[in-house]
Amino acid sequence: MKHLVSFGVLAAFAIAPAALSQTPHGEAQGRHGSVTLSAGFPDDPRTFAVQAGGAMRASRLGGSGCVGFITEDPTFVLTYEDAGDVFDLMLSAASETDTTMSVRTPDGTVLCDDDSAGNLGPGITVEGPASGAYEIWVGTYSAGGGYPDTALHISELAYSTANPFARTVNAEAPPATTLSLRAGFRNDPASIEVSQGGDVRLGPLGTACVGFGSEAPSARLTYRAGRYQLYISTESERDGTIAVRAPDGTWHCDDDGAGGLDPGVTFAEPQSGDYLIWAGTFSDIGEQTAVLHVSEIGYAGLDNSVDVSGTPHDGSYRLETGFSPNPFAMGVRVGGPVNAQLALASGHTVVEGFCYGHMTREPTMRLTWTGNGEPLYISAASDIDTLLLVNAPDGGWWCDDDSAGNLDPGLVIDGASSGVYDIYVATFSSDETSTATVYISETGWGADAVSMRVDTTLEPLFGAVTLDPATVNLPYEAELQAGGPLRAFQAGFHSHDYCVGHISREPSYIVNWTPDGELPFTIYLDAERDTTLAVMTPDGSWRCDDDGSVGLNAGINFPAGEPGMYYVYAGTFGAQEAPATLYVAEGEAPR
Repeated sequence: MKHLVSFGVLAAFAIAPAALSQTPHGEAQGRHGSVTLSAGFPDDPRTFAVQAGGAMRASRLGGSGCVGFITEDPTFVLTYEDAGDVFDLMLSAASETDTTMSVRTPDGTVLCDDDSAGNLGPGITVEGPASGAYEIWVGTYSAGGGYPDTALHISELAYSTANPFARTVNAEAPPATTLSLRAGFRNDPASIEVSQGGDVRLGPLGTACVGFGSEAPSARLTYRAGRYQLYISTESERDGTIAVRAPDGTWHCDDDGAGGLDPGVTFAEPQSGDYLIWAGTFSDIGEQTAVLHVSEIGYAGLDNSVDVSGTPHDGSYRLETGFSPNPFAMGVRVGGPVNAQLALASGHTVVEGFCYGHMTREPTMRLTWTGNGEPLYISAASDIDTLLLVNAPDGGWWCDDDSAGNLDPGLVIDGASSGVYDIYVATFSSDETSTATVYISETGWGADAVSMRVDTTLEPLFGAVTLDPATVNLPYEAELQAGGPLRAFQAGFHSHDYCVGHISREPSYIVNWTPDGELPFTIYLDAERDTTLAVMTPDGSWRCDDDGSVGLNAGINFPAGEPGMYYVYAGTFGAQEAPATLYVAEGEAPR
């Protein structure tokens, strides 16, 4: 936000007691210089090269809204002379990172700003400025960002977002090393040692570009393209980044795409020509050493592709609705050489979950399913921590780690369509192998196929009530036991809210809300433990809450409560059940 402050108003503010002690005016020294300007100065704006940032919080200066990190001494000092009521004083800064500004005026008042100049640059305007020394601190919004090259602009006309002092990469500079390859080259990957990191920010190159590199390219790859994909990555003991300028001038950047903390970029249809490569580091730690890998197989020459059409390792099976016995169980081998995160990083659609782990290239097993839109439960049980990755008939991927409990994965595909499901059972480590049992069911996970879903058709555990606020005194209270064996995120709520906690399969309580028209009301809990709530409303939608009432108690507000049946599930955040009081009241839950 812009500060428009008259000088007379400034004098009314007092500096906070905890403010940093001031250097007497006239004695302050700017770390990056000082200047004396008279009102109406020519060549407006005056621009000065400074470095933003520091280790001290700007809030220590004592001004209102001071954010960011600064040095103890001012970044710059402006001595403003012959002030009058003709010009305002406009101070702004521009950098390649998010900067902030703090200014101590001649009377000791501290003004602060974050983004008023635009492009994450700060701007402060003083109306009717007084003559005297203006101590200016230019900070970085976040800590640990180093000291980025920044332009400080002093004007009586406008803010500026220009930064002529920003260092950037130079594509015309000679590369540190060169490499020439043609499609189908032998000894894949081609690997060479390169310099990694530097003092030039890679961020201005594009939204995916992060870290620090050198001004000149780390390497130039001259490539004659063919029918193969091109993989460019670096490997080092540091958190690396990479920026590649393709022959057509486009920039391609990455942080951790090659696995671990190693970066990599892929060209699905590479062009012939020069690829300029900057090997960077995520943090400003100076120049390091890395190995640059160029491959047509995969990052570092490792093939991390999957083949869902390949022959499954442990068989193909057909099931249809109503199959018996339930669940269907099959022993399989788990793990493999393919990094799932890299395999599904591009060209694949992940419908649910996070896909990682190590698996085989071909499916572990294949299920041809014939159903009528019922839920399909797929889980695995093993003596090691396993993961599930399932490619559904529409090509989307479903992934899970521990939802079936005891480090066992479980997936439920609602409205499962008929077709082929390619099932992969993965391990965390590439060198870890074991066996597992895959369970397929229409009711639940594991050997018992116990349902993990709530069932609103069951009798409520603690009662039901019809409430008409015109005839019943509210709030209504009911004692119950919160918690249960089901985990809320698996219970099939399909809510836009975040559903957590442990609940019962049966409703805890049913509230038949019967006002004359829609009326705001609330349902909340009071207990000595951390409670959660899930409520199915009359239109069939679900609402969930964790801490919407007093303390750690759950509460859900219905601003326009529709008359009808509300199925209430009282949960606990932890697995242990607890006594609780259910309240139904007009208005909102107490906070």
